[in-house]
Amino acid sequence: MPSSDEDTPTSHIINSEAEKNSLGLERMADAVFVVLLILHVGSIVAWMGGATLFVSVLAPSIRKMSPASRGEFTLSVLPSYMRFIGGSSIAAAVTGLALYAYIIQMGPPLAPSNSGLTYIQIGAVVTLIVLLIAFGILIPTSRKLVELLKMSQKQATPGGDAATFAQVASLQKRLGMSARLGVFLLALTFILMIVGASI
Repeated sequence: MPSSDEDTPTSHIINSEAEKNSLGLERMADAVFVVLLILHVGSIVAWMGGATLFVSVLAPSIRKMSPASRGEFTLSVLPSYMRFIGGSSIAAAVTGLALYAYIIQMGPPLAPSNSGLTYIQIGAVVTLIVLLIAFGILIPTSRKLVELLKMSQKQATPGGDAATFAQVASLQKRLGMSARLGVFLLALTFILMIVGASI
């Protein structure tokens, strides 16, 4: 009997140590999850904000400019803008993959439910489509447009000839259409992520 009395406090101490370790691991898992979530949401907001800025402000402003002003503005703004879009989209994809892998492997307490993960998976597929649009259409088209405008400037014809002007207009139209589609799909992704996180 005495030996059982002595064992009880020891086992209680062992259990409390295990509980403390478990709580510490859970808190660390929550912290990692929150950091990844903030990075992912922040990069998506930056990506979506940049795309919305192009659709709502830059594209309409470019259409109203004279050919010379349009060329100068495009050459000075478009390359850095596309670098921002490329960087924020890659950051969103990388942090999203890291967050999803972490949820699957660790299952932190703040993670969405299984039904919520379905919405997040659909959102990930839509995001992949937007990435394909960005790197398959938007960025290559912007590079072609910049090269065409640089050639036009070297020829000392601000507006370019009729053929160049038609090419520029076609590329700008393609940029506008792909950017609008990207904004719509990013908004859909954002809604899916919110629904998935709240279920």
